[in-house]
Parts: sequence; structure tokens; C-alpha cells
Amino acid sequence: MRIAVRDEWFELLPERALFWPARGLLVVADYHLGKAETFQQQGFWLPSQSGQQDLKRLSALALKLEAKHVLFLGDLVHSLSGVTEAVVTEFARWLQEFNGSVQVVLGNHDIGLARRWPQEWSKADCCAQATIGQFRFQHQPVERPAGADLFCWAGHVHPMIHLTQGPDRVRLPGFVINEFQGVLPAFSSVSGGYDVPLRPAERRFAIGGDRIYEL
Repeated sequence: MRIAVRDEWFELLPERALFWPARGLLVVADYHLGKAETFQQQGFWLPSQSGQQDLKRLSALALKLEAKHVLFLGDLVHSLSGVTEAVVTEFARWLQEFNGSVQVVLGNHDIGLARRWPQEWSKADCCAQATIGQFRFQHQPVERPAGADLFCWAGHVHPMIHLTQGPDRVRLPGFVINEFQGVLPAFSSVSGGYDVPLRPAERRFAIGGDRIYEL
């Protein structure tokens, strides 16, 4: 679904990502690479294939959109302990295969990652936040406008939209957007989410299958 923000067109994608066509920029939030490996170390079983499948989804999406840049909007990894040799190799292979620039905004799960950035990931630049024109890309959402001329794109909260009709209830990932900020759903296929209360002047976009629905 295409929406206008500050006189720029953005595409909200059912693949749980954001695309800025004018810049060729693909944005994904809360990737949580190595989450399965982190849980496995704690004695809980999660399929390691989930990380590989997410990378395949990302590759297919970047190819379809002809993206020139990919921006990870915080929480690239789930924990440092989950950044195993296999995880490093898999992401390094994806970096080599993607024919464009890659930037990583560091999130709360990425604590310490900048100091222990794998050499194999040297193609990707990491930063606390990124600003392009009148848009700021950061991990944590803001409670008030970051500046008169700035619109923030953020992640972190994994927004879920709770729909109720009679006895039927369903929770769907989605985008939450107001006049100064847009929050993306988690890209990770093994991450849960949080119900976000409806606030005045907010727009909500639920992801149902391969479609986006504005509520």
C-alpha cells in the first residue's frame, strides 16, 4: 500500500517492510538474527532454518523491488551469544549477494555488537540513527516530535493490531503511523508482538496474508 508522508511516497509492504521508491531504500525492523540459536543455548528448541528463511525473504523482496539500499532499523541480532559462526557466515553470504549498500541502526538487542562487529560483515555500516532529508530512522519510537521538520521511522515494539468481530478475535502485525512517526512491524518470522493501544490521529495498517488493510 502506497502512502504519502511529508510529500514523499512510501510503500507499506505485506512482507513486514517499508520501501521508499524515490531512494530505492528498503527498510526492515527487528530482524533478530540468531534468535533461534539464542534459545537453543537455553534449552528451548527453535528451528535454525527460520533465520535462513528470513534471509531468503529479504533477498526476494530486495530483488523484486530493485532496492539499491537496505536499512536495518535496529535489533539486527537477538543477542551476542546467538551470533554463532554459522549465523555470521549466513549473513556474510547475504551481504555479498546483495548488490547495494547496507546500513544497520543499532537497537537495544544489539548492545555490544558495534564493538564486536564481525569482520565478515564489513560491508555493512552501523550507526545510532540515520537521517535522510526530513526523515530520521531510529530504533526506539518517540513520544513527541523529534523536530519540526523531522518525521521518524522506528521499530522496537513489534506492533500488533487486535481485531474483534463478535466472538472472533485475531491479532495481526501492522504499521502504526501518526503525524510525526511511523512504527514498523518486526520482520523476524519468530518474533511475537505487542498490542498497541489506539491513539488519536493515528493510522493503522494491518497485514493479512499478502495484503495491507487500513483500519
